[in-house]
Order: sequence, then structure tokens, then C-alpha cells
Amino acid sequence: MASRFRYCPAMPEEIVIRPAIPAEAKVLLDVMRGAFAEYRGVLQPESSVFVETATAIAEKLGGGGGFLAIEGAVPVGCIIAEEKDARAYLGRLAVDPALRRRGLARRLMLAGEGFARARSLKTAEVQVRIALAGNIALFQSLGYRETARRSHPGFTIPTYLVMEKSLE
Repeated sequence: MASRFRYCPAMPEEIVIRPAIPAEAKVLLDVMRGAFAEYRGVLQPESSVFVETATAIAEKLGGGGGFLAIEGAVPVGCIIAEEKDARAYLGRLAVDPALRRRGLARRLMLAGEGFARARSLKTAEVQVRIALAGNIALFQSLGYRETARRSHPGFTIPTYLVMEKSLE
């Protein structure tokens, strides 16, 4: 009898997810840019990760919501969790392309949700480009549901979704 489950390689146990500190902002920025590189020149408008600064990331990390995934001594993923308007905003989820589809993005999202729960926040929010169907599917599999379609400045049609998850 054939399995109804797709094969998914196991996440190497040596990948550790730990809180990131403001002094590691440049490391997170490099991870993000590496993960988003395949979308350069493809997404319209271009991802703001390419104009993001380490200073801006350090400010976000100052709130204690950044997480870094490390394999050995190599940074391979990250996420930034922030408290905004009494909810958690989970952004800049990034995974090294060579390690995708192994559960690391899911683990990083759970770390971000842990940040939210530790602050008694009831809702987590993500924003995702409409063109990135795989990312939308990931968030749906984690319990996120579309709550709005929005447009980047200068665009007349929606370019991204707002998705939310109740943490209660």
C-alpha cells in the first residue's frame, strides 16, 4: 500500500535555533539576502530585504524577538518577531535554499510564536507575497488564515496577503 505522505528529509539535529542579539544584525541580514536572492529581479516590487540595513534589524532585535538557526557554526535561517499593536508580527523568515523543505521554516515560525506567547499576545501576523504560493501554503499549514489583500505603494492590484493566527 502506497503511503499518502510525501517524503520529507529529516532536519539535521545539529541545527540549533537560538535567540539573536542586536550585535548579530549583519549576520541575519546576510542570511535573509541569501534566502531571498532567488527572487531578486523576479518579484515586483523587489523585496525590501535588499534595502534593509543592519541598523534597522538591530533595532528590531532589541525587542528580543529575533531567532537565528545555526548548523555547526554556520547561520542557515532566521526570523524576526516584533510586538506591534498588541499582536506579534513575524517577518523576514529566511532559510538557506539548500535546507528548504526539511522543517526549518516551521521551527523558526514556532520560535516566533513562542515569543508572542511569552508576551501573552493573542494573535500572530505574517505578510506574504501573493506570487509565493509555497510560502502561503506553509503559513496555512501552520494555521494562518488570510485576513486581507494589500498592495505595495504604486501598485493598483494586491501584491501581498496579510495572514493571521489565533494563539489562544
